[in-house]
Amino acid sequence: MNRFHWRNIRGVVRAEEGISAVEFALIAPLMLLVYFGCIELSLMMTLDRKVTTGSATLGDLTSRASVISNDDLDDIFQATRMIFQPNDISVARMRISSLYDDDGTVRVAWSDSCNESAYAVDQAITVPANIVPDNGTVIYAEIEYDFDSSLGYFFTTTQTLSDEFYLRPRRVDAIERTDGEPDYTCDQFAP
Repeated sequence: MNRFHWRNIRGVVRAEEGISAVEFALIAPLMLLVYFGCIELSLMMTLDRKVTTGSATLGDLTSRASVISNDDLDDIFQATRMIFQPNDISVARMRISSLYDDDGTVRVAWSDSCNESAYAVDQAITVPANIVPDNGTVIYAEIEYDFDSSLGYFFTTTQTLSDEFYLRPRRVDAIERTDGEPDYTCDQFAP
């Protein structure tokens, strides 16, 4: 009987019929977590690239103008909206401002925004050193976007993606904002 017992134990140790199924059952949950985590991360990285491209577009299109009107702003914000598709642009907070140097202090010449408050005229703001040339101007474009993952495996809270872009005006020393127009509103982006 003792011999029969050892033979059965040796048979169980050498049996390999179900080993693959056991390994798969142990590894599959971890692999699914990694897979869905990679999907979620790639969605966030794609949207982050759109935020960067959008802020560059806001600044670039604005810096090409000599004078900016509300119609121009509509066109510029619509171009940015196209970059964000198919994402919902109504949750993006965008701002375009013209900054000037006032004896070493950077101030706002004009500012317009979409889903965000604009800076006040002549408001002093802090920017990195040597961005605004002495007695010069720059266009300052900002975008913030709240990424809320539809999967929710790794990013269970909302992540704020943001970028800012500085460009010097291309055709003139300072881009002017059209006088006499009402403050710009971006109603077309409302849900």
